[in-house]
Amino acid sequence: MKKILFLLLTAFIAVNIQAQLNAEQKKIKQTFFDFLAFYKKNEKKFNSFHLYKGQGKEYSPPFKIQWKEVEKYFAYLRKSVPYVGEAYIKAERKHFKDSEHYFKENPEEEIAVGFDYDRWAGGQESIEYTYKWYTSPKNKYIVEINRDTAVLKIGSELWEGAEEKDRVWNYVPFVKEKGKWKMADNILTMDTEEDAPPLIDETVK
Repeated sequence: MKKILFLLLTAFIAVNIQAQLNAEQKKIKQTFFDFLAFYKKNEKKFNSFHLYKGQGKEYSPPFKIQWKEVEKYFAYLRKSVPYVGEAYIKAERKHFKDSEHYFKENPEEEIAVGFDYDRWAGGQESIEYTYKWYTSPKNKYIVEINRDTAVLKIGSELWEGAEEKDRVWNYVPFVKEKGKWKMADNILTMDTEEDAPPLIDETVK
């Protein structure tokens, strides 16, 4: 009898843990959807920050990161964008430093690498298109959680005649900050569902 009660209790705990994980996974997925909707509504504001400029004639290369403007952008994120946090800002800062390094190494490059696509929604299309792309009910969504870090994997819907291996995959890393899930970077690409980086328990205080 005790053994049966123990097994029932164990099963009950397992079910509740699984339910809790599902709830957490849904929160993460919804946070990303909410960010896209917010960006769609405030696209002009996001693009109002002149994060880099060309130092040549008519803003031609060489390019340079405008760090004072970057800090204004970060202040906007902290004040007005609840879906991102300090991990996101840290990732953005690294992206800008990488671009700055590239600008210095390639002063004659005519393309402002790192700013030649929609950084917040990914790709070259407008947010009107990418919003539908990333939120399609025909997509495959996988959320993996390891304590205070997580990753949302998005497999695009399959076209007629396509196989599972043909899915296009993207992912968004997350970090739990002050008890809430926050995006830790923008949308990133990967070749297959297994290509996202391993999860690390690295809570931003």
